Amino acid sequence: MIVFTIASARVVCGLFKNTPKTQITDVFFDDGTLHHKIIELAPVEQCFEVNGMYQTHTVGYTIYLANGSAIKLDINGELLSTQPV
Repeated sequence: MIVFTIASARVVCGLFKNTPKTQITDVFFDDGTLHHKIIELAPVEQCFEVNGMYQTHTVGYTIYLANGSAIKLDINGELLSTQPV
């Protein structure tokens, strides 16, 4: 079981970035009150064109929780928003 907070969200997101969602089990987000089960982690990417070449950069993550909420994080691991899905 892995439990993480907002302070370590960027590190955990980086670990699970390329992991299929079926393999993310027993991972929980601790909001200070409750532990919320993670069901999916989706990187938010932006494509840029630089001198005729395309580059993709991860600019954040969306974490989907079992209670139907989503947490959006920017690349620095700071909370951008929490919203129902």
